[in-house]
Amino acid sequence: MEKYLVMLICIALVIVFLFLSKKIADAVTRFDDDIQISQNDNLAIALRRFGIFVGLCIAMQALISNVSSYMDIAFFGVYGLMVVVIFFAAHFINDFVIIPNVSNNELVKTGNVPTGLIEAGAFIATGILVNGAFSGNEGGILSAAAFFFLGQVVMIAAIFIHEKIYRFDVVQCVKDNNLSAGVAVAGLLIAYSIILRASIAGNFTGWVQSLAAFAVSAVTGMIALIIFEKIAALIFLPKTSIGDAIRGGNTAAVVLVQAITIALSLTISQLI
Repeated sequence: MEKYLVMLICIALVIVFLFLSKKIADAVTRFDDDIQISQNDNLAIALRRFGIFVGLCIAMQALISNVSSYMDIAFFGVYGLMVVVIFFAAHFINDFVIIPNVSNNELVKTGNVPTGLIEAGAFIATGILVNGAFSGNEGGILSAAAFFFLGQVVMIAAIFIHEKIYRFDVVQCVKDNNLSAGVAVAGLLIAYSIILRASIAGNFTGWVQSLAAFAVSAVTGMIALIIFEKIAALIFLPKTSIGDAIRGGNTAAVVLVQAITIALSLTISQLI
């Protein structure tokens, strides 16, 4: 009986945290998000909300798996609040770094779907990284926060590397309402977060050993994904290139490439 009551309480707490995240998201905009979604059919804001809710639940999954009794519920509540704070702090940093010199809120208010997609991808990717950072049984808040931060840095660096490889500018593509760029960046954020989660998950075994293992896994995973992404594009899209598809607004081709990229990241994450 206790098991089922604990489960119900945890579900109730997750709903509370989802509502809290909604209120925080509402507070950072100067317009009514609910009206934009329910009356104005604003897909960009709906995608932002989608990313918040899915990403937060992915992040909380690492904590809820350790809740088995009434004694664990208070612990889960405290950590849940910490996750919400980390989650939004990371998201605001990503906004300034991935799409700098523009107002994301103003873009999504006008229904800029590429921005909404990138924000959704960033939220989900952040949730995956938080999940990995808090998944181990050893270490503490400091080690979890440190490896989460390192994961964020590497993930953002991966986006910049892809901009150079495929010769496109995220900011300009967003301003031009280029949907294919939004799909590409969102897909890459999720793909790299899956690989990086594998690099930061597990028990903390000491700073030197854990940092070395993270560095090797992260670099190996990134290089492997770039190589196999190009090979897959040659096989499945022999008549176009990823860069041309992004710059030219070929959203269908980019969706296919990102599906393959995320699928490959799931495989690579199990091998590193």
